[in-house]
Amino acid sequence: MTVAQIALADIAFAIDSILAAVALVIALPDTPMGDIGGMDGAKFIVILLGAIAGLIVIRFAAGYFVKILTERPSLETAAMLIVGWVGVKLLMHTLAHPAVHIISHEFVEGPIWNIIFWSVMLLIAIGGWFLSGKTEKKSESK
Repeated sequence: MTVAQIALADIAFAIDSILAAVALVIALPDTPMGDIGGMDGAKFIVILLGAIAGLIVIRFAAGYFVKILTERPSLETAAMLIVGWVGVKLLMHTLAHPAVHIISHEFVEGPIWNIIFWSVMLLIAIGGWFLSGKTEKKSESK
């Protein structure tokens, strides 16, 4: 079951990396490199490298994160809060989209929202670290 969960997490991170790369290449101009599968070749390579980088990073970072979460188990809550807070940022950008236009695009891109966003992000990270506390290692007795 654990192997399946790790494999599923790897797939999720690879998809996340691919989506991030796709979001990046949308803004890039076409190149004279030629097409790969109906897509600009350079853009395709960026997306492919994003997927590969995602898999490599998660393979090497997973052990480190497991070690940290073993020492500070309640950091998982802080991580979930950070993911939720990033979701709020995405929601704000969606509400500021010209097709929706519930919130001013200038506000979402402006300094006030950026200060609010990064301040809360920093508070969650620092608060999560210091409030989590280290778990005591159990001593082996015979």
